[in-house]
Amino acid sequence: MKKKEGTPDVRPKLVSDVIKNVTLLLKERRHKPDKTVIEQIANQAIDEFVAQWYEVSLEAIELKDGEADFVTDDEIDDPGLIKEAKLRIIKELYEEPPEDFYENIAENAMNSQ
Repeated sequence: MKKKEGTPDVRPKLVSDVIKNVTLLLKERRHKPDKTVIEQIANQAIDEFVAQWYEVSLEAIELKDGEADFVTDDEIDDPGLIKEAKLRIIKELYEEPPEDFYENIAENAMNSQ
């Protein structure tokens, strides 16, 4: 399998971005934002998003490399490939978050305070 330059880890930037955007949403709603709570919920939301999409990312990597098989956790034992797939999802989430991503985190933050 060909190795190319890996995807950078943008999770810290993503978390920082989420904190900033959710803080603004909460202030608009006259809620006092708690950075620690927002950060915890943001990390949980990112983990859930990665868990939901990383097998699709693994399949895309495999298809690109000419190994067109459907892959699952049990079939993939290359930790580097799994890490790369997860990093790609986080990068995609950072670049194009789902429409309701910040809104959902803000709702969860309000409900947990």
